[in-house]
Amino acid sequence: MTTNEHKMPMDLNLTREQVRQRICETLVQAGVLLRSEIPRYEKILDTYNDITLLQVMIVSWQLREAGGEIIT
Repeated sequence: MTTNEHKMPMDLNLTREQVRQRICETLVQAGVLLRSEIPRYEKILDTYNDITLLQVMIVSWQLREAGGEIIT
């Protein structure tokens, strides 16, 4: 891994709850997840480790960007 000596590294301070909520909200906005499915999907997200949870968050953002935001 290389570092850019001109820029400071970015620190993220997120709780698992914040990440879980953001994933669900982003997937709803992308039209991938129905609001009624959020409680079930949150239980699935609870089984993931921290790295996998962050990967899912990134993919959820990519899905929203690719499909555009759907107004719910």
